[in-house]
Amino acid sequence: MIELPDVERMIDAFAGYATGKTVSEVLIDDPETTEIDPELCETRVKGHAIDTIGRHGRFVVVRFRSDVSLVFHMGSDGKIFLESQTTPPDEHSKIRLQFAAGRELRYSSPDAEGEIHLVDGEDFTGLGTLENLGLDPLSEELTTGRFIELARTKPRSTLKGILMNQEIVAGIGNEYADEICFQAGYRPDLKVKDVTDDQLLRVHKYLRRVLRRATLHWQAAHADPGWLINRRERGSACPRCTSALKSMKLGGRRTYLCPRCQRAA
Repeated sequence: MIELPDVERMIDAFAGYATGKTVSEVLIDDPETTEIDPELCETRVKGHAIDTIGRHGRFVVVRFRSDVSLVFHMGSDGKIFLESQTTPPDEHSKIRLQFAAGRELRYSSPDAEGEIHLVDGEDFTGLGTLENLGLDPLSEELTTGRFIELARTKPRSTLKGILMNQEIVAGIGNEYADEICFQAGYRPDLKVKDVTDDQLLRVHKYLRRVLRRATLHWQAAHADPGWLINRRERGSACPRCTSALKSMKLGGRRTYLCPRCQRAA
């Protein structure tokens, strides 16, 4: 599943090249799932330069100087990347933005969750998931106090459920939710009503720490012998105490934890 650090890596790979470039042609490869107005695309995207490229959770927002934005949802396995115009698009290609220099920005998604929208400015009204997204976990708005306040609105939820609730914090998926709970030292199945504010403060601390490291130093994080994310398979040992990891279903998701290192309260 695509998570926030993965989206950041995608953006880093193309933003430097694409920002400021003028789109010479827009090619829609999958009109059935590409929910954009062709006329608006023709007049406000084609022939206009990309102003900024940003992210909110797992959404990528490409803003044009014509004051429209293309909004991409990565779904479970979507990707945005630069490619030569001479390379044939893959079978899951949705849209391609061509530049005069012979390269193009492609969006490809094999699942039904992948979405593309073209909106005026940053008016996300009516875009469902995006309109209802919670705070970005790396934004300055998600202070400790705000995180605790938001968590307390869902007392019967688990810690992992809070972390993965996109209407509370946006962009955290299954693997990083487990990692945050592991690094904080708490079981992911703990109910919010059973934890103290100090414990939520610690979860917030590791939420920021884990996501920042994974965003800035993805390869190092995914090679770290002390990270749970590198041991997510049956029969693996805890990276700290070498006890057998426990695997369970939580909220319909495969969850890994160390019964010894992660406290119940």
